Amino acid sequence: MLHSADFYSEIRTTSPEKERSTPMSILLILILVLIALFAFGFWTSARAKRQYETVTSLSPARARQVIEDSFSKVLWADVQGPGDINKRRRTINDSGAVISIHLQPVDDGRTHVTAWMSAWKTKYGMVASGGWALAKKVITRLDQAA
Repeated sequence: MLHSADFYSEIRTTSPEKERSTPMSILLILILVLIALFAFGFWTSARAKRQYETVTSLSPARARQVIEDSFSKVLWADVQGPGDINKRRRTINDSGAVISIHLQPVDDGRTHVTAWMSAWKTKYGMVASGGWALAKKVITRLDQAA
């Protein structure tokens, strides 16, 4: 038969060690989430800095038209830069990425097109500028238009 002191010692479910481990588990999960977010940020920054290129059957004039149509006049402004076409993403603080595109005619009437992010702002070592993904989208649209 259980006495009342034995009964209460049997139903006690949490120990002081378990009570301390809960905040530590939450802290560990928070640290792991932060590490994952930084890793994702560095991965996307590496993708943003890639150079994309294609050789399209379009003439240089038609390729330029397809490229210009890929950029919204409201969200993108023409700027000076290293490419034949240079567009900056419009932002409140002028921190948008600059996408530069170079068009090179090829002997057989085709056009070699190169697109890259030529200017950007960083935060904590990661690309903090918006609009960098359009470099790849321009190349995709050129391939689809050909």
